[in-house]
Amino acid sequence: MEYEELKMKKFSFVYLSQEECSVCSVTKPIFEELASKYKNATFTHIDLNTNEDAKGYFSVFTIPAILVYSEGKEILREARFFNFKEIEKLLDRYYKMIFNIKI
Repeated sequence: MEYEELKMKKFSFVYLSQEECSVCSVTKPIFEELASKYKNATFTHIDLNTNEDAKGYFSVFTIPAILVYSEGKEILREARFFNFKEIEKLLDRYYKMIFNIKI
């Protein structure tokens, strides 16, 4: 998997988890739904059981982890415990700035 490509997209969600993680199986669909709210956003799930090198590349020390990138810049990083309302507010704000959407 080409991780650098994921970072370079305009609005990219990268979700890292492992198969045996019960929290991961609950939060993944929530993040997929959240990502689908944003037109032009991409959502990529990386299973750390099969992509062990991703841990080091993304500097992930706990799972699940959600990373959001825009054109190579990390704009959000959250892991393990998520406040979905706060994350959505931040993403709304970034999305409006990145795509120059007026309120």
